[in-house]
Amino acid sequence: MSNIQNQKSGLAKLMATENLTVQHAKVPTASFDPKNRILTCPIWEQMSGDLYDLLMGHEVGHALDTPADGWHGAVHDRGANYKGFLNVVEDARIEKRQKRRYPGLRRSFTNGFNELMDKDFFGLNGRDYNHMTFIDRLNLYSKSSYTLPVVFNATEQAFVERVQACETWDDVLKVTNEIWEYSK
Repeated sequence: MSNIQNQKSGLAKLMATENLTVQHAKVPTASFDPKNRILTCPIWEQMSGDLYDLLMGHEVGHALDTPADGWHGAVHDRGANYKGFLNVVEDARIEKRQKRRYPGLRRSFTNGFNELMDKDFFGLNGRDYNHMTFIDRLNLYSKSSYTLPVVFNATEQAFVERVQACETWDDVLKVTNEIWEYSK
């Protein structure tokens, strides 16, 4: 493990206020296993400190705020895509809370998102994101810290505002269920 990986792993453990297991692997994206308390950070070429901080800060947000029971129990009769919807809303909530807890992460989240866009991490390949599904536009908009010029209709804008207001897991479930029904 490189010196920077050691430093960032230690920082993640401090931020999470527990002795998480932090691993680095050749994986497509960062992840957190809330049951086993394992944070996985990808090994990518050309990863800036800001992008590293975004990934670690985001996953530590899951460590602090995403309930293991709720997350693992989220797969049910709505189908496999439901968990993706839930993830978009939960990601918006935990990133908001992380920026509030650790204001120094705000710039890293912004710069890291811009780096992900430059790398075409979201697979846009030059496509106009305003022609994407609502959940995909919501995801990009929230990941951009609500700065990307995404267009929403009035109903969608009301959902965006409700997502921005989510504070609890129950809030996330309620809004996700309504977005799921709207998107059908």
